[in-house]
Amino acid sequence: MTSSKTYTAIYDYDTDDHAWNVRIKGVTGCQTYGRSLRQAQSRIREALALWLDVAPVDLSIRDQFPASLASVADDVARARTAAERAGAKAQQQMIEAVRALADLGLSRRDAAELLGLSHQRVHQLLEAS
Repeated sequence: MTSSKTYTAIYDYDTDDHAWNVRIKGVTGCQTYGRSLRQAQSRIREALALWLDVAPVDLSIRDQFPASLASVADDVARARTAAERAGAKAQQQMIEAVRALADLGLSRRDAAELLGLSHQRVHQLLEAS
């Protein structure tokens, strides 16, 4: 059954034509191109569906990009994950700092001034915790 198989779409960027050439690994002759990555992805799904005589939504296709491009994308994904974790940690530390300053008897305005926040934000953090 073709819907259970995952096909691999191999992409190459043609710098002369400014287009993405894409082919399906192991399916000789099933290839197309697109001026944008999205267009190439859509077209290869359509081409493979016609090739196999199945509905495009029933296909499972894994994209394989050139290693140099995949490396850049992976680096960005790792950096974004690290930034999200750091943001969550900073948020938790801010909540703990607001609580600690309130426990020390500081006003919301003074706590806000010390933390570089608005007094409204301090109020929100105290109400949410």
